[in-house]
Formats: sequence, structure tokens, C-alpha cells
Amino acid sequence: MNSPYRTAGRAAIASGILGMIAYFSLIGFLLIRNQDSQNGTLPIRVHDSCVIFQFLFLIPVSIALFKIIKEQNLKITQAFLNVGIGALCFTVLFLLLIFPKILADTLYMAPQGVFGAWVIVACWRLKVFIPQWLRWFGIIVGSGLILAGLFPIGYGIFVDNVIFHIPAPSDEVMDKIPAETTANIVVHLFLYIGSFIGVLTLPVWTILIGVRLLRSKIE
Repeated sequence: MNSPYRTAGRAAIASGILGMIAYFSLIGFLLIRNQDSQNGTLPIRVHDSCVIFQFLFLIPVSIALFKIIKEQNLKITQAFLNVGIGALCFTVLFLLLIFPKILADTLYMAPQGVFGAWVIVACWRLKVFIPQWLRWFGIIVGSGLILAGLFPIGYGIFVDNVIFHIPAPSDEVMDKIPAETTANIVVHLFLYIGSFIGVLTLPVWTILIGVRLLRSKIE
């Protein structure tokens, strides 16, 4: 009989695969954006759609990890799980609101950063279930997600608050914002570093967690 952990394991692997597709779709968008803005629409929408399902599949994974932490007789409240699920749901919601152009297409990174903090705490608590190297890998992933999550907040505060406007600002409006300011360079540096050590590595960590969940046994 399949355990809930096996179900969560399959969800984790599916999430990781979707995350990889999303990341490479984003790379494709960045490569062709300057050549043809119309053709660049498809890969970025593929990215957004994949990330939506990537984070939806992370919900059962988060629930499973929460249960495992509780089984280790560690003191942890329901609020911890609520924060993780809430961050995932808001990430999905913000992504959905990109399609009708209600929100700017980077605001979803903020709740994604909250989930990164959740991953760090979860890895710190999962001392028995996963090996130390995988725990530290998860902590690095979570740190990267936090850095990426600081981008839209830092941009809105220190560069231009137009990113917070509803409906989302047009590309023409965004193109008029000076790009060579110190603040803009710094927040984009946060984004680049966070994307490399967090967004890119999250699917890999998720798949590894999925394999661990599939191999786990419930006593």
C-alpha cells in the first residue's frame, strides 16, 4: 500500500521536472527577447505556467516534511506549516495575476522568498530524515530564494515603485526607468545570485527530496 510519503515523493519529482522546464524556458526568453519581443512571449508564458504547477506540487511535499518533523518529536506548531503553504499559495496567485496583467511579472518572487525561509527552517529540523549534505544543500537553496525574493521589494523601494502598481505597468513604462543607477544594479545583483543558487537549484533539491520520500518507510 502506498504511503502518503510516496505520494509526496512523486509530487516532489514532478515539481522538480517542471521547475527545470520553467528555468530553461526563462533562459530561452532572455536569449530571444532582444531579437523579437513577440516570439519571446511564448517561452515566458511557458515559464509562468510551469512555475504555477511546480509550486502547487510542492504543497503535498511541504505537508509531508512537516509531518516528518513532528514524528521526530520536535516542537513545531501548525503555524509553521501554514506559513509554508501560504507562501506557496501566494506565489501561485501572484503568477496567475500576471496573465491578465494585474500584477508585475516579478512580484511572485516575494512570497517565493518566504518559502525559501521556510525551506531553511525545515532543513534545519530534518536532521534524521535527510543526510547532512542534503540539509545544507536545502539551506543554500532557501537562501537563494530569499535573495531573489528581495528583488521586487528592493526594486519597488529603491528604484521605482511602479512595480507595485495595479494594473501592472506596460513594457513601455518599464523601459523608461533608468537602468544604470546604483540601486538598480544592486537589486539586480541580488536577483542574479538568488536565481543561480536558489531558483536553478530548487528543482534539483526537490527531486532529491522526492527520491528520499519514495524510499522512506512509515513505522
